Amino acid sequence: MSTKRQKKEKKEKARQEAFSTSHVTEKSLGFIFILAFAFLLWGSWALPITDPVESNYALTAKEMVMSGNWMSPQIYGIYWYDKPIMVYWLLSISYSILGFTDLAARLPSAFCGALSVTLLTWYVRRILKDNIAAIWAGLMLALSFEFWIISHAIITDSILLLFTIPTLLSAYIGVMEGSRKHLIIAYAAAGFACLTKGPVGLVLPGILLVLWCLSMKEPKKILSLFPITGILAFLVVVLPWYGGMYAIHGSDFVSQFLGLHNIARATVSEHPEDNHWYYYLVIFPAALLPWTGMTIYEAVRQWKEKTPFYRFLMVWMIGTILFYTLMATKYVTYTYISIVPAIILSAMCALLVREGEKASSLCAYGGFFFLIAALVAGTIYIKEGSWLLFYAVILYAVWELILRWKKSSGRRLTVISAVTASAYLFIIMEGLPNYLPSRSIMDSANDIHDAPGIHYFFHSYPAGYTYYTGETGIRLVPSLPDEEKRSALWNEKYVMPSESDEDFAKEYKDSGKSVYLFVSKSDMKYFKEWPMKDDFTKDKDLPRGTLYHLNDEPEAAGETAPLSPAEEN
Repeated sequence: MSTKRQKKEKKEKARQEAFSTSHVTEKSLGFIFILAFAFLLWGSWALPITDPVESNYALTAKEMVMSGNWMSPQIYGIYWYDKPIMVYWLLSISYSILGFTDLAARLPSAFCGALSVTLLTWYVRRILKDNIAAIWAGLMLALSFEFWIISHAIITDSILLLFTIPTLLSAYIGVMEGSRKHLIIAYAAAGFACLTKGPVGLVLPGILLVLWCLSMKEPKKILSLFPITGILAFLVVVLPWYGGMYAIHGSDFVSQFLGLHNIARATVSEHPEDNHWYYYLVIFPAALLPWTGMTIYEAVRQWKEKTPFYRFLMVWMIGTILFYTLMATKYVTYTYISIVPAIILSAMCALLVREGEKASSLCAYGGFFFLIAALVAGTIYIKEGSWLLFYAVILYAVWELILRWKKSSGRRLTVISAVTASAYLFIIMEGLPNYLPSRSIMDSANDIHDAPGIHYFFHSYPAGYTYYTGETGIRLVPSLPDEEKRSALWNEKYVMPSESDEDFAKEYKDSGKSVYLFVSKSDMKYFKEWPMKDDFTKDKDLPRGTLYHLNDEPEAAGETAPLSPAEEN
């Protein structure tokens, strides 16, 4: 018997012994959920709601609670079809329990993140019959960089990931074992995914599953993907809301939700500067940190065998990236669901690292120290906060993992996980509370609101202002040629009260009315080029920008206060 075969049998025996002597029970799954939820929720109360994305969801849900209309999302009192209902329902439930607080706004993402960790642990054990891989899969998911960030963010992606896990993994079990129950679960979960993100919640998993069956050269299995009971389960989930919305709003819902917010995203780039073929090839490795190296190692290691589950994971991972690469609009979070198969591959590699296998350990080190270097760079960028203890933890990792290379062989992965978790906790307690205010209108909102007059916002509009103050200001749209390269189609997304500078001049210039204009730091470059800038005098500098006052006297035009150094830059 060859040495290589003996090693393989030894590893398999170790896996079987571990599986027979330990069990991921319902009780342990409950503990995993509580631990993950506490980890992901910790520090969320110190994070203000940021613009421009988070505040849209937070404000829409707030209006849902205040209006009592839990069917039709609305923002600024106007029906808004940007996303389906699930994110607003979860936020509204959280608001109803905890009030309109930053913690309540972030709680649904942490909750869905913890559930995703728990579900992945269960599915990996169910499919691989390996408790060690299952525990590491849950732990690695919780500590992966993008997952940790999105589990603190007020967006739809944490909810979509939660429903994508049972959609695809139950579908795998259903096809491989002929389980109708799991196919029904998969379709029902896909229905909830469609209530979260739209048709892509069913379309993308369907494409991936068909490609997986074709990769195994078993096209007949494709037929098993379409059980009548599963399709009925899907319809039971989606029809009450989608059908209800069409009955209430008719063609407006179809044209806005399906046309602008789904089909247009795929065919017309909302952010042309990001529409590059290599976009996700940069995003994906960073999203997986610190497990990127282990994912690549395991993907290469299993290439020769190409088991059905390996093919399934690779199609899920690569297929998702290719799918969104072909889409015109690109966002950092679009390929988020592809981290799940990558994490499972990393978890399958965990036993090798724990056994001290050199190549896999070096791959684990590569991803870990790249992440740590990025986080250390972040602490230099965010000068506020006390980072001495953070640096001490990093030095411990260097000492344990490098200087004690041989002695730490059995606990390398444990050290990497513990240090990564500690680093995240430092970042959320010392870093993000100091950084996110620069992305939030919260610290400036009251000053703007208290200014005695009519409140305008130059060029862009922070929904966070309405969320924090209850007042809906007016967006002033400047006449600036070639300010944006994207299609004018995307202007339909703006539903806040808006006014052109021409109409503004007719209504307020020389009227003597008290008008205040807020210019954010990011819009200052446009303000400097705006022909009407001389009609305003600086009132005060605020954390997010500058508040200007419309000149009371016509002859005062041109006598503006000099720009501050920050504005000049």
